[in-house]
Amino acid sequence: MRGRRPAVGDRAISKEGMAAIAFALTIAMMAVTGGLLIQSGEDLDAGGPILSAKAEPIDASNGPNGQWLRIAHESGDTVDVANLSINVTVRDHRKRATVRGLPTTELTQDDYTGNHLFTIGPGGVAGEATPNGSDTLWTSGETIELRIEPSRVDLQPGENVRVSIYHVPRARQLFSGTAEVV
Repeated sequence: MRGRRPAVGDRAISKEGMAAIAFALTIAMMAVTGGLLIQSGEDLDAGGPILSAKAEPIDASNGPNGQWLRIAHESGDTVDVANLSINVTVRDHRKRATVRGLPTTELTQDDYTGNHLFTIGPGGVAGEATPNGSDTLWTSGETIELRIEPSRVDLQPGENVRVSIYHVPRARQLFSGTAEVV
């Protein structure tokens, strides 16, 4: 008696064939992953400083401590504030500005671009963004402070202020976060 002839749809791959395919896929994935890791490792070496920061909650009051945006350096590399560009966006008020030209004893309209968002003069900048009493190097435990002008933008509890900090010489984003208004 003759054996049954397999139909066209009854063909399968042996266990050894499946093992060979799985092995080949594993090798291919390892090669791609290794290439990506090597490429990102080179970017880290050439990309400039790396740090961890956070935007602290903003007091919504209009008093002397109100409406201050404080960005705290938590850990990582020390950065000269002269190399920073700070982008601030208040979506609820449709305002956005970028601060450069730090350190400064007072904010002027020449220190930022975009909407009139910050307090002009010495009352608009504090912490490591000023040369007064600081070395202008932003290190772990220090803050950069900018005051959002209450007469221009009256922040309300529940709103958010978006902040991004860039290292200008390396064109690298160092921080991106949100400060909640309380």
